[in-house]
Amino acid sequence: MSKLHLVFGGKVKDPTGLEFTDLPNLHIVGMFDNYADAEDAWRAQAQRTVDDAEMKYVVVHLHRLLEPEA
Repeated sequence: MSKLHLVFGGKVKDPTGLEFTDLPNLHIVGMFDNYADAEDAWRAQAQRTVDDAEMKYVVVHLHRLLEPEA
């Protein structure tokens, strides 16, 4: 199984947290089969929105959710 990673972002209530405030308008950047590509995509989007303190992008390790015991 590939080590899937999801990169997405959106407006957050608090920049230090993960409470997204506008779920219907989340920006799904994509799914990646390795962390390096996911990190590159995350970095590009985060840099693009660096001046917007309410905007946050994250990398989710989907493989950890699908196989938590691994």
